[in-house]
Amino acid sequence: MQLPTPLRRSIEEELSACDGGKLRAASARLSECYRGGAAPAALPSPEQRAAYLAVRLPANFAAVAEALRWTHQACSDEIGSVLDLGSGPGTALWAAVQEFPSIQSITGCERDPHFIDAARRLAAHADQPALRAAAWIQGDLTTAIPEGSWDLVVCSYALNELREAQRAEFTRKAWARTAKLLVFIEPGTKQGFANILAVRTRLLAEGATLAAPCPNALACPMARNEDWCHFPARVERTADHRRLKDATLGHEDEKFSYIAFSRSEIQQNADARIVRHPRVFSGYTQLTLCLEGEIANTAVTRSKKEDWRRLKRLGWGDEWRAATPAGSDSPHREP
Repeated sequence: MQLPTPLRRSIEEELSACDGGKLRAASARLSECYRGGAAPAALPSPEQRAAYLAVRLPANFAAVAEALRWTHQACSDEIGSVLDLGSGPGTALWAAVQEFPSIQSITGCERDPHFIDAARRLAAHADQPALRAAAWIQGDLTTAIPEGSWDLVVCSYALNELREAQRAEFTRKAWARTAKLLVFIEPGTKQGFANILAVRTRLLAEGATLAAPCPNALACPMARNEDWCHFPARVERTADHRRLKDATLGHEDEKFSYIAFSRSEIQQNADARIVRHPRVFSGYTQLTLCLEGEIANTAVTRSKKEDWRRLKRLGWGDEWRAATPAGSDSPHREP
């Protein structure tokens, strides 16, 4: 996955205004924080914010774009407006307008005025008029959530910034602003998944309909097995990205957890989701699936021609429905 060209060029402009040595030092400190499992509490300097744009925004964009793609597959509602809670430099908004070109109205809510300024500069050359005309609200997520209703409400990489006691009320408010779809995205860690699982529990109790990734509203089998549900997103690194991270690979993989809810009933297109990388062997591929409230392994052989062809287009995170009736290689439930 690549960043949209106008976004990539706008980031390059932001980086060109910074001192190279300070930018590299800020990038190293930022990467160290994320390797330690925690986002920095604040990014007070221009170099720190520019480093974030270069080394973190692309990965976050890829994660949100994948989560929204899978959500859109499950729910075909037309989306005309979006609210981004904890927007940062507007990363999720770029992903939203890419997945839902019908968006005409955008609102971002962010506590850091410097990030709001950066978001406006990044969007100034966007192809979508809605991005260029986005409305911005400065404030903390616990106090400044705007009143109103939006077709799509997104909250990405922000739950971990709230205290546990604040998350339940924040989740309730986010759902109250949702006209059609609500999507949360968090880091693909045990703690990130724990935050997502808490949202799942709360909103199911509110009567919300699960859209993705869960194939049903049964108890989460990952949590029961003391595992955590997460998915991969791959983004192509720019030259600046590689330089600032001293990276040799041309891509970066971001692991993330997400949950999506709908105001409408969902007609499930599949009864399972692939929750690990498919394992390819000679003559068959093994899938690890979430289905019927369990984690199960199933083998897809070359003899199942339609399933075998579809596997070439699918991977970890995609929906799955076997076209061939299960026989001797039907799913095996893990204990």
